[in-house]
Amino acid sequence: MLVVVLLGLFFISLNAYSTRIIVREIGEKLNAKNSNFSTKKQLLLERLIENQDIKIEVSYGDMPEEKPNADGFHQAIEQLGSNKAETRLGAIYTLEQIAKDVPAKQWTIVEILAAFIRENAPVFNSNSDEEIEEEVSPLATDIQAALTAIARRDVSKEPEKQKLDLRYINISNCDLTEGNLEGADFTGADLRGVIFYGAKLKAVDFSGVNLQEAVMYEADLHEALFYEANLQMAILRKANLTNAVFYGADLQSATLYDANLSEAIFYQAKLQATNFCDANLTRANLEACNLTNGNLIGANLQGANLIGANLQNATFSTANLQEAILLEAVLSKANFSDANLSKANLVGTNLADTIFQNANLNGTDLSRVENLELQQIETALGDSTTILPDDLTMPSHWANFSSESF
Repeated sequence: MLVVVLLGLFFISLNAYSTRIIVREIGEKLNAKNSNFSTKKQLLLERLIENQDIKIEVSYGDMPEEKPNADGFHQAIEQLGSNKAETRLGAIYTLEQIAKDVPAKQWTIVEILAAFIRENAPVFNSNSDEEIEEEVSPLATDIQAALTAIARRDVSKEPEKQKLDLRYINISNCDLTEGNLEGADFTGADLRGVIFYGAKLKAVDFSGVNLQEAVMYEADLHEALFYEANLQMAILRKANLTNAVFYGADLQSATLYDANLSEAIFYQAKLQATNFCDANLTRANLEACNLTNGNLIGANLQGANLIGANLQNATFSTANLQEAILLEAVLSKANFSDANLSKANLVGTNLADTIFQNANLNGTDLSRVENLELQQIETALGDSTTILPDDLTMPSHWANFSSESF
């Protein structure tokens, strides 16, 4: 815009200058040829010359301002308290634009929007001692807009180690697809049905959060904290949950298919009927967890800690349990068909009706196990390195196999 104005001024000035030259030349020629050239005509020529001295005033009213008006910032904050939803919505978009234009104000605006959400979308509080099941209702448009503005901000413009405070809010059914909420604190929040598809949620605190049926497909959740969180029927397929903590969490019927759970901590978690199919659980801590009826087909549990876990009726077909520790675990009716249990520790486990068909038991410690019968290991594959209970002898066909056979 500025370039166009300057070019216009240039051409106007050039035109005025050329006109003055032409008028003067005409006057000089006429005076030379006709000395009787009237004074009136001379005055008209001079007036024409004077009229070329154009005074140009340029208005910058339509030019975009380089910095937002401070009054707009304060006005938007005031409008957040309006009774009209459309006014609050406009204020949110205004604040988001100011945050983009003035990075120094971004974190202040994020805190303002977070406070707006906490104030207007709190979790249900009951004065009764009985827990009341609150119905999941559609999320208000302005709350969704405020969360979207926060989630799509450029975090590189903010000071380091800032903690986004979204504790004890009710944003069930919110859509935060691909949003960036790294390090946020959602303690005690109601996030039922929230969509975190592909979201950046590194080190987020979900302690005590209700995440039933939440969608976290392909989300980055490494180092996230789910202490005593409710994740029943949540979808965490292909999510990155390395080093995540699920201490005492409820993941019954949750889907963690093909998720990365390397070194995750599930101590005392409820994992009944949880789907860990093809999941990476290397060196994960599943001590004292309830995994009854769990699906761990094809899962990688190499070096995992399953001490004292309840794995009754769980399916481990084709799973990798090399060097896994299942000390005193309940494995009755569990299915380890085609699983790799090489060098695993099953000391003191309950193996009633456990299936080991084609399972690799090379170097596996089965000493002091309970309810293991010869017919169970006859369908398995082992060798002289397999440690059996004193009352069982090595099947004759094991002599034909070695660790290189698998």
